[in-house]
Amino acid sequence: MTLHLDHAEGRDALLDELAEWERLLGAFDDLDAPSRCAGWTCGQVLAHVHLGLQDVALALLAVEGPGEVTVDAAGYWTRYPTASDPDAGSAFLAGLVAAYARPAALTAHVAGTVRGLARGVERAPEGRIVFQDMTFSTGDFLGSWAVELAVHHLDLELIADPPAASALHLARRTVEDLTDTAVPTDWDDATAVLAGTGRVRLSDAEAARHPGLREALPVLR
Repeated sequence: MTLHLDHAEGRDALLDELAEWERLLGAFDDLDAPSRCAGWTCGQVLAHVHLGLQDVALALLAVEGPGEVTVDAAGYWTRYPTASDPDAGSAFLAGLVAAYARPAALTAHVAGTVRGLARGVERAPEGRIVFQDMTFSTGDFLGSWAVELAVHHLDLELIADPPAASALHLARRTVEDLTDTAVPTDWDDATAVLAGTGRVRLSDAEAARHPGLREALPVLR
């Protein structure tokens, strides 16, 4: 894995995607709708994202100075299995969603965290961040979360607008970095990411055109 991002690139991609999430949340009202994330409703995706955003906000409070890093923007994803139980965590997330009396209460809560995180990202100095026992450069850390948000944005895209182009392209670059088989150049970024995350399966025709690709994917959870 060799996907290294400078601070500005990672920051800008995350800020772009946070802005799209704020717009998405302002028009979102169907928590029970199915998402592209296997076994999760759209409300469960929102609850999962909210927990992650809170973790990111806390991590940004402890940026360290320059020094050794242990993972890059793509390597972060190798920590997690891509073939996991689709029901894992679903009951917990369903409980979080149920704690809100109405959809607007959850979306408003998430939107407030999105706005607060955006301010934190804008102020974050360049350096290193320790997160889940891994040490990132700030560019790689912020970029990896732009990818996380773009992937889950695609989970909601059945009833929402597309992710920010910068974050979606970074997600594509992550898929390309993690697979040993070339991602077709005629795929747009969304197609590459949906296939790279297992949200869609290659058709028999696509698999025949690109030998080995079906076996190589997914590479992101």
